[in-house]
Amino acid sequence: MPMKLSNIKYYLSQSFKSVIRNGLMSFTSIFTVTCCLIILGIFLLMSINVTYIADQVQNQCEIQAFVKDGASSEEVSKIGAEIKNLHNIREAVLFTKHDALQYMREIFGENASALDGLEKDNPFRDSYKITLNDLALSADVIAAVGAIDGVEKVENKQSLMENIFSVTTAIKYSSFWIMLILGIVSIFIIANTIKLAVFSRRKEINIMKFVGATDWFIRWPFIIEGIIIGFIGGLLAFSLISWGYMLAMSSISSYNLDMFRLKVYSDIWLQLLMVFFGLGALIGAAGSFLSIRKHMQV
Repeated sequence: MPMKLSNIKYYLSQSFKSVIRNGLMSFTSIFTVTCCLIILGIFLLMSINVTYIADQVQNQCEIQAFVKDGASSEEVSKIGAEIKNLHNIREAVLFTKHDALQYMREIFGENASALDGLEKDNPFRDSYKITLNDLALSADVIAAVGAIDGVEKVENKQSLMENIFSVTTAIKYSSFWIMLILGIVSIFIIANTIKLAVFSRRKEINIMKFVGATDWFIRWPFIIEGIIIGFIGGLLAFSLISWGYMLAMSSISSYNLDMFRLKVYSDIWLQLLMVFFGLGALIGAAGSFLSIRKHMQV
């Protein structure tokens, strides 16, 4: 039932008074919600960054298809076109014999002179470096590429791809269940806090009911009280998680790990803010409503 504008001031004043009146229990509820949301936030950040890192690794986990020795430029181009037409192909880039020789020179460094003379009789082969849209379907792509006429062999990092996909999936599922369990725990803690508020005001509630106050007029202050508790817990959790994440980013950046990068804070702060405030308010409202429904006789 929607609140009337004229009653909002009364609801808010009663809610804040009740939060202060139940000081210890309110503090306990806020502390519990904050702790639960911090743990939830840690798993949320893990899920976000594992997915982000998996995308980075996916771009680096290339399938390399080697063309048969002696293939003409037309045949090489045809093979490339067939690869690009396959399902789940993000990109297929030609890596020529010359590119392979130059790459080996970079690896040899100061000893690159050992490769002199190979330009005329290049032992390397043309190949295509292939990146995928979905790592989970890499086996199908490898089989399809290997079946293309003119492809001699396909090298891949299938085991690495499968491990990355398994870890990403496991963290996403575990994060969901942990978030759900922590949310339920917070709801019951808040429900107990609101139950105490209902019990302490039972005489006032009976009088209000006797003079004709509706059920929702009586319930709204308790629901808003739960939302306030959840909102404060969400604000504290957001502040602590944000500080911790920026500190972690600063520490990690000192190691110059170019291969794996975490999401920058500016890209995720709004998402974190919405999650913490939204879940905090939702948990608070759910806890209040549960307590009122079960314990307040109006």
